[in-house]
Amino acid sequence: MINFFKKKENKNNNNNNKPKLHLSNKFPWISNLDKNFVKLSNQDINIRINEINNLRDYFNTSKGSNQLLNLKNSLVQSGYPENAAQLEIDFFLELFDEVTIQNLLFNDAAGLHLHFDNGNFKQKIKINKEFGLIRTSIGKVFIVGSSNTLLPVLTSMFLSYIAGNNTVVQLSSLHANCIPDFIENLPFEGVNHIHFTKLYREKEEDLLLIENLIANLNWNVINVWGGNDSLDFYNKIISKNTYRPRIINMEPLTGALIMQQDYFEKNLNINIENLSSSIRVMGQQLCSSPTIGFLINYNLDESIDNIFENLILDIEQNYIPSSSDESNSIKLDRMINIARDKGSKVYTSSKYSNNICIIISENQSAFNEYNSSHLLNIHERRNFIEIVCVDNFSAIHQIINNLFENFSYKDTKKIQTLLSFGDKSFDLEVHQLASLIGAYRIIDSNYVLRRHPMEFFDNYNLFSEFTNLISVVGSKVDNL
Repeated sequence: MINFFKKKENKNNNNNNKPKLHLSNKFPWISNLDKNFVKLSNQDINIRINEINNLRDYFNTSKGSNQLLNLKNSLVQSGYPENAAQLEIDFFLELFDEVTIQNLLFNDAAGLHLHFDNGNFKQKIKINKEFGLIRTSIGKVFIVGSSNTLLPVLTSMFLSYIAGNNTVVQLSSLHANCIPDFIENLPFEGVNHIHFTKLYREKEEDLLLIENLIANLNWNVINVWGGNDSLDFYNKIISKNTYRPRIINMEPLTGALIMQQDYFEKNLNINIENLSSSIRVMGQQLCSSPTIGFLINYNLDESIDNIFENLILDIEQNYIPSSSDESNSIKLDRMINIARDKGSKVYTSSKYSNNICIIISENQSAFNEYNSSHLLNIHERRNFIEIVCVDNFSAIHQIINNLFENFSYKDTKKIQTLLSFGDKSFDLEVHQLASLIGAYRIIDSNYVLRRHPMEFFDNYNLFSEFTNLISVVGSKVDNL
């Protein structure tokens, strides 16, 4: 009986090796993943941290600056607006700031500060006499990037390398060439441990390669950034992987604006600039971009006209035309007509017409009864927001609970970010709302695009997720 099962096991192992052999022909680095993992696992993590610190100096050289400029130009050529490409570069460079690195690797909120030892990362730590921890690399990490912004996937990539992992990245078609070209020419050892696949699941041959790559290799972590379609696609394949990798899904989320009218009016000009920027940044396509708003303590008189007429003017001054098609223009016109018919206030641009639009509705959205594909979904909207005037936070909770049944939000899971313009007592209510709806962030306008380095990414501390924790217990603690 034992021999029978051994034979059967060997037969299955041979079958499992076939896809690997095929993949190794396409991706030669696969055959070295295990060997390179041993190398990184035996290396002091502080060597890799110093490498990242050295990259900060490299980007200040003429060669490094030229490499960043080439990356920016590549992004612009692929369709990025120039100012958005520059923002990506600016925030990418912040990743190498000394304070940022300290906050990412020694994050108090994640308990990582326990590893801090005179400026170095101490992998073996004693918590008390009977308990200690060893934090090690986890092994092989596969990352799937999204198409809207580079920063999350680049952050994952570098944190995975610092943690000591071999990292493979499947990028969107938008970034499939410019990011590998950039990374592979950086002067650091990471170029030998970060690999790219450049596969397109629309192609039948690439689709088979993706399925084999994900389902048959013993990945330790798979980190997927993307929309519902992408998550469904990759998670279906991951479910076939018998090694059961840790899955980190970064889901499609959106943001909501919460305004206290009297607070907003006290610093009207500054708040208008900040709100305008929050709506405009990255084409309103970030998981934190406000796509719906709520106004509390409102007064629908001339003062509210003053707020939103001036908000329109500020957006006008920074307006960047988008390449929306005729179908989207028709949908936008339809939504504006529906809002007016429902009695909502509609503010549009005298200069750019309906391409800048703010709708003010009372008690509920003007589009509740129009759950239709004939309306713009949130991924098709630019410089557009509906703000619902409500009497209390309970009303906001109820509206948000029903929001994702609406067609416009069907591809979005929930509210990630609450952008608050309010005082302390107002924010206490915002805290409770965030708890009720499961939001991950409460921010001011400075953090719509950027993240604080101590933040969790949608409830994940990425550096921790890319490491393995070994508990050391009892008398064995003495030997740490």
